[in-house]
Parts: sequence; C-alpha cells; structure tokens
Amino acid sequence: MIKILIVDDNEALRKLFCKMLEEFDVLEACNGKEGVKIYKKHKPDIVIMDILMPEMDGIIATREILKFDPKAKIAALTAYSSYTNKMLEAGALEVMNKPIAKEKLIQKIEEHLS
Repeated sequence: MIKILIVDDNEALRKLFCKMLEEFDVLEACNGKEGVKIYKKHKPDIVIMDILMPEMDGIIATREILKFDPKAKIAALTAYSSYTNKMLEAGALEVMNKPIAKEKLIQKIEEHLS
C-alpha cells in the first residue's frame, strides 16, 4: 500500500487530507521538525508538505529529508504561492495550491509515484 506523509500545522486540514486519502496508508506530522523525524522512521512513498509552519518550515524540512534520502518525493501544498520558487529550489517536485480537490490531489500523487 502507498504510504503518504502529510506535514501541515493545521490539524483540521490534516484530518481532511486523511479523509481524502483514506485508500492510502497516511501518516501525519504537525510541523517540519516532526515531519523529518517521521520520514526517517517510516520512509513514506511521498510527502505532502505545507510551507509555512512553526518550529521548522517546509523549505528546511524538505532540504533535511532530501539530505537523508536524495530519492525522497516531496510535493508542497500551500496557500502562499510567493514561496513556490524557494520550495522548488529546496527540492520539491512541485507546489500545489490550497485548496485542492480530492481527485486532483490523488492524480498528482499517482503522477509523482509512477
């Protein structure tokens, strides 16, 4: 089963993504620091990473995960498109905008894993 790590400081959004992705094995992290820790422990197939979070933002977390595992697949999901270039420079495969429809999110995940 495909394992997905959702990293977002908004608990309601994490729960929504878990519901949207219930056909997958979904892990959750509430900030970048926790996301890096969970990634190292569980090595998910893909990470859906928020950008602006407390403790460690998505840009730094993306760099940390890719240092640990250069083949990690990380896609950003944000409401702040002004951070798109920084996230792509950090190594994200793409930056998607919030809100996102369930069908589009699943399509993007499948594209990155194929």
